[in-house]
Amino acid sequence: MTEPNNPRAERLRRMMGEEGYDAVVLSHPHDVRYAVGYHSILERWGQMEAMAAAIVYADPAKPLTLVIPEANLGLVAVLNQDGPACTFAEIRTFEMLNFCEVSRYLDPDRDAGQLGEDAMAMADLIKGSCQPDIAAAVASALADNGMAGKRIGFDEHRMSARISNRVPHEYSDVLDFMMRVRVVKTAEELDRYRKVGKLADRIIEFAGGVLYEGADWNDVQAKICDFMVRNEVIPVDEGAMLFGGAYEQDEFIPDLFRTRGNRSLRKGDIVILETQGIHDGFWVDINRTAVIGPPSEEYQHQHDVLRDAFVKMVDQLRPGMSTADLPAIGYEHLKANGVATPEKLLVVAHGIGLMPLEIPLPYPAAGLAGVKEGFVLEEGMLLSLDSLYFGAKVGPCHMENVYAITSGAPEPMYDAPLELIVAPLAAETEPAE
Repeated sequence: MTEPNNPRAERLRRMMGEEGYDAVVLSHPHDVRYAVGYHSILERWGQMEAMAAAIVYADPAKPLTLVIPEANLGLVAVLNQDGPACTFAEIRTFEMLNFCEVSRYLDPDRDAGQLGEDAMAMADLIKGSCQPDIAAAVASALADNGMAGKRIGFDEHRMSARISNRVPHEYSDVLDFMMRVRVVKTAEELDRYRKVGKLADRIIEFAGGVLYEGADWNDVQAKICDFMVRNEVIPVDEGAMLFGGAYEQDEFIPDLFRTRGNRSLRKGDIVILETQGIHDGFWVDINRTAVIGPPSEEYQHQHDVLRDAFVKMVDQLRPGMSTADLPAIGYEHLKANGVATPEKLLVVAHGIGLMPLEIPLPYPAAGLAGVKEGFVLEEGMLLSLDSLYFGAKVGPCHMENVYAITSGAPEPMYDAPLELIVAPLAAETEPAE
């Protein structure tokens, strides 16, 4: 069968050729979804053991392979109901506990329906017999495609170790390699993220709209979570937002990584709205700052200086520039405009996509290297620019946007204004008599 159009797999193959890989075996959920588009609720269980795999061969004549539990064939039909979201040329199946055994028994009282027909239509793509586990299914596919003795990359070393007796091979760890592959998006991925951006704008607008003097912080978060879920965005957790909360009674700390709140919002409180969640596999990561009631002149000035520094950094986002150069641009602008302790400015530029932090540097990239060393921008990257001033004098300010790197000016994925959000006081929320 001719392999369906899959620009992500094509990019992966090109880069495999540059690195000399004959095949890569991917079992991390993000890598599987990248290569073939497959995902399921099972990946959200957070199991240590992979529930699916994808095999990509450098030779385009060999089949792009999806490895899944036999019982999940119907799920592939669901994923492709509205279009080819899951693309592959071959399926290898394996048992998952006893789900697959049970599913083989036909229920005489139940019509398989359209889903059953669509699942059965994939029968020609299923190769080999159902294997006892995922490693056996991967080994069978590799052996059938002549991979013994070849250089094979794995994003999970246990998979390599498990199959080495059956398919001897030259092992390579491809976790860092896959990050370099994924960080530059295909045209189809950029189109998908533009839709994510529209949702992000709606979420941040809603979040600003539920703030007011007297609002309960926990209730605010619950409302934002509900709004996100109803708009097909999976919140990062039950709180939806990254920042804000309480440590002791009667205290609200806007730049604390989120905890439970224990008091109502008051006049003058600063609220950092960083709403995080997942839509269509891609992360929403948008950040704005709000204040309860009119801000002081000093705080408004500080926010405006930070906004202008942010715009200056955005103006530098071009192919070939290094993200390591961005913090100095922001620092110098704050210093030149009299902002107290400009050293309190934190600037992080990171890729975003199937993960909130996609940094194409060798492991461990989330340490100082992610900022100090940085990475060079390439056309097609999605870059999240995160600027947080911890505000030693009048309080913190924070803003974050995602941009597509183009040959010219960067394309913003979010349209929400970078301005300070001013939430109403209690008197402004009371109904008129």
